[in-house]
Amino acid sequence: MGKVLVLLFFVLSAIASVGGYLYLARLIAAGEIQSAEGQKRIEEGQSAIEEGKAKLETGKRELSKGKEKYAQAEDNLFLVLADKLLEGGKSFKEGREQIAEGARQVAKGERDINAGERRLDAGKLELSQGREQLRRAKEALAACAIGGAVFSFLSIVFGFWWRRTLIRFFVHPDA
Repeated sequence: MGKVLVLLFFVLSAIASVGGYLYLARLIAAGEIQSAEGQKRIEEGQSAIEEGKAKLETGKRELSKGKEKYAQAEDNLFLVLADKLLEGGKSFKEGREQIAEGARQVAKGERDINAGERRLDAGKLELSQGREQLRRAKEALAACAIGGAVFSFLSIVFGFWWRRTLIRFFVHPDA
Protein backbone atom coordinates (compact mmCIF):
# COMPACT_ATOMS: atom_id res chain seq x y z
CA MET A 1 0.00 0.00 0.00
CA GLY A 2 2.88 2.40 0.79
CA LYS A 3 4.41 1.93 -2.66
CA VAL A 4 1.07 2.75 -4.29
CA LEU A 5 0.77 5.95 -2.25
CA VAL A 6 4.33 6.99 -3.11
CA LEU A 7 3.70 6.33 -6.81
CA LEU A 8 0.39 8.21 -6.61
CA PHE A 9 2.23 11.14 -4.99
CA PHE A 10 4.79 11.17 -7.83
CA VAL A 11 2.09 11.07 -10.52
CA LEU A 12 0.02 13.83 -8.90
CA SER A 13 3.14 15.95 -8.38
CA ALA A 14 4.06 15.53 -12.05
CA ILE A 15 0.53 16.57 -13.11
CA ALA A 16 0.60 19.58 -10.75
CA SER A 17 4.01 20.65 -12.06
CA VAL A 18 2.89 20.44 -15.68
CA GLY A 19 -0.30 22.34 -14.84
CA GLY A 20 1.72 25.01 -13.06
CA TYR A 21 4.03 25.22 -16.05
CA LEU A 22 1.14 25.76 -18.46
CA TYR A 23 -0.51 28.34 -16.18
CA LEU A 24 2.72 30.29 -15.67
CA ALA A 25 3.56 30.16 -19.37
CA ARG A 26 0.23 31.83 -20.16
CA LEU A 27 0.77 34.48 -17.45
CA ILE A 28 4.31 35.18 -18.64
CA ALA A 29 3.18 35.64 -22.24
CA ALA A 30 0.52 38.13 -21.14
CA GLY A 31 3.02 39.87 -18.83
CA GLU A 32 5.57 40.28 -21.61
CA ILE A 33 2.92 41.87 -23.83
CA GLN A 34 1.99 44.28 -21.01
CA SER A 35 5.67 45.02 -20.40
CA ALA A 36 6.21 45.90 -24.06
CA GLU A 37 3.12 48.13 -24.05
CA GLY A 38 4.30 49.79 -20.84
CA GLN A 39 7.74 50.45 -22.31
CA LYS A 40 6.10 51.99 -25.38
CA ARG A 41 3.91 54.24 -23.22
CA ILE A 42 6.93 55.34 -21.16
CA GLU A 43 8.82 56.25 -24.31
CA GLU A 44 5.79 58.20 -25.57
CA GLY A 45 5.48 59.93 -22.20
CA GLN A 46 9.17 60.80 -22.18
CA SER A 47 8.94 62.39 -25.62
CA ALA A 48 5.77 64.27 -24.60
CA ILE A 49 7.55 65.65 -21.53
CA GLU A 50 10.52 66.72 -23.64
CA GLU A 51 8.14 68.42 -26.07
CA GLY A 52 6.34 70.09 -23.17
CA LYS A 53 9.62 71.32 -21.70
CA ALA A 54 10.57 72.84 -25.05
CA LYS A 55 7.19 74.60 -25.27
CA LEU A 56 7.56 75.81 -21.69
CA GLU A 57 11.00 77.26 -22.39
CA THR A 58 9.58 79.03 -25.46
CA GLY A 59 6.74 80.39 -23.34
CA LYS A 60 9.17 81.60 -20.67
CA ARG A 61 11.26 83.39 -23.28
CA GLU A 62 8.17 85.01 -24.83
CA LEU A 63 6.94 86.06 -21.38
CA SER A 64 10.34 87.55 -20.56
CA LYS A 65 10.41 89.45 -23.86
CA GLY A 66 6.87 90.68 -23.24
CA LYS A 67 7.80 91.90 -19.77
CA GLU A 68 10.83 93.69 -21.15
CA LYS A 69 8.79 95.40 -23.89
CA TYR A 70 6.13 96.37 -21.37
CA ALA A 71 8.76 97.78 -18.99
CA GLN A 72 10.35 99.75 -21.84
CA ALA A 73 6.96 101.08 -22.92
CA GLU A 74 6.11 101.98 -19.34
CA ASP A 75 9.38 103.89 -19.03
CA ASN A 76 8.51 105.94 -22.12
CA LEU A 77 6.53 108.86 -20.77
CA PHE A 78 5.29 109.81 -24.22
CA LEU A 79 3.67 106.35 -24.72
CA VAL A 80 2.15 106.38 -21.23
CA LEU A 81 0.73 109.84 -21.74
CA ALA A 82 -0.56 109.04 -25.26
CA ASP A 83 -2.23 105.85 -24.00
CA LYS A 84 -3.91 107.67 -21.14
CA LEU A 85 -5.11 110.50 -23.32
CA LEU A 86 -6.12 108.56 -26.43
CA GLU A 87 -7.28 105.23 -25.01
CA GLY A 88 -7.76 105.91 -21.33
CA GLY A 89 -4.87 103.60 -20.29
CA LYS A 90 -6.51 100.65 -22.02
CA SER A 91 -3.38 99.46 -23.87
CA PHE A 92 -1.23 99.29 -20.76
CA LYS A 93 -4.03 97.57 -18.87
CA GLU A 94 -4.33 94.96 -21.66
CA GLY A 95 -0.54 94.54 -21.62
CA ARG A 96 -0.56 93.85 -17.86
CA GLU A 97 -3.42 91.37 -18.33
CA GLN A 98 -1.55 89.60 -21.14
CA ILE A 99 1.59 89.38 -19.02
CA ALA A 100 -0.44 88.04 -16.08
CA GLU A 101 -2.12 85.49 -18.35
CA GLY A 102 1.26 84.46 -19.75
CA ALA A 103 2.62 84.03 -16.22
CA ARG A 104 -0.40 81.86 -15.34
CA GLN A 105 0.13 79.74 -18.44
CA VAL A 106 3.83 79.31 -17.66
CA ALA A 107 3.01 78.31 -14.08
CA LYS A 108 0.37 75.86 -15.32
CA GLY A 109 2.87 74.43 -17.80
CA GLU A 110 5.42 73.92 -15.03
CA ARG A 111 2.81 72.19 -12.85
CA ASP A 112 1.75 69.98 -15.77
CA ILE A 113 5.33 69.02 -16.56
CA ASN A 114 6.06 68.24 -12.90
CA ALA A 115 2.92 66.11 -12.71
CA GLY A 116 3.85 64.37 -15.95
CA GLU A 117 7.34 63.63 -14.65
CA ARG A 118 5.87 62.18 -11.44
CA ARG A 119 3.51 59.96 -13.47
CA LEU A 120 6.40 58.93 -15.71
CA ASP A 121 8.54 58.05 -12.69
CA ALA A 122 5.65 56.04 -11.23
CA GLY A 123 5.21 54.26 -14.55
CA LYS A 124 8.94 53.45 -14.71
CA LEU A 125 8.79 52.05 -11.18
CA GLU A 126 5.71 49.98 -12.02
CA LEU A 127 7.38 48.68 -15.18
CA SER A 128 10.48 47.77 -13.21
CA GLN A 129 8.41 45.91 -10.63
CA GLY A 130 6.50 44.13 -13.38
CA ARG A 131 9.74 43.04 -15.04
CA GLU A 132 10.98 41.74 -11.69
CA GLN A 133 7.76 39.73 -11.30
CA LEU A 134 8.24 38.36 -14.83
CA ARG A 135 11.78 37.31 -13.94
CA ARG A 136 10.53 35.49 -10.84
CA ALA A 137 7.70 33.90 -12.83
CA LYS A 138 10.23 32.62 -15.36
CA GLU A 139 12.24 31.09 -12.53
CA ALA A 140 9.08 29.43 -11.21
CA LEU A 141 8.33 28.25 -14.76
CA ALA A 142 11.75 26.60 -14.92
CA ALA A 143 11.15 25.02 -11.49
CA CYS A 144 7.80 23.64 -12.68
CA ALA A 145 9.41 22.23 -15.82
CA ILE A 146 12.17 20.57 -13.82
CA GLY A 147 9.68 19.31 -11.23
CA GLY A 148 7.42 17.90 -13.94
CA ALA A 149 10.35 16.12 -15.57
CA VAL A 150 11.70 14.75 -12.28
CA PHE A 151 8.34 13.54 -10.98
CA SER A 152 7.45 12.02 -14.36
CA PHE A 153 10.78 10.22 -14.43
CA LEU A 154 10.32 8.97 -10.87
CA SER A 155 6.77 7.84 -11.68
CA ILE A 156 8.01 5.81 -14.64
CA VAL A 157 11.04 4.36 -12.85
CA PHE A 158 9.17 3.37 -9.68
CA GLY A 159 6.15 2.24 -11.67
CA PHE A 160 8.36 -0.12 -13.63
CA TRP A 161 10.37 -1.17 -10.58
CA TRP A 162 7.27 -1.85 -8.46
CA ARG A 163 5.18 -3.32 -11.28
CA ARG A 164 4.66 -6.67 -9.50
CA THR A 165 3.44 -4.95 -6.34
CA LEU A 166 1.15 -2.73 -8.38
CA ILE A 167 -0.26 -5.65 -10.37
CA ARG A 168 -0.98 -7.50 -7.17
CA PHE A 169 -2.58 -4.39 -5.66
CA PHE A 170 -4.83 -3.58 -8.62
CA VAL A 171 -5.44 -6.98 -10.24
CA HIS A 172 -5.52 -9.20 -7.17
CA PRO A 173 -6.53 -6.95 -4.28
CA ASP A 174 -7.26 -10.00 -2.09
CA ALA A 175 -3.71 -11.40 -2.27
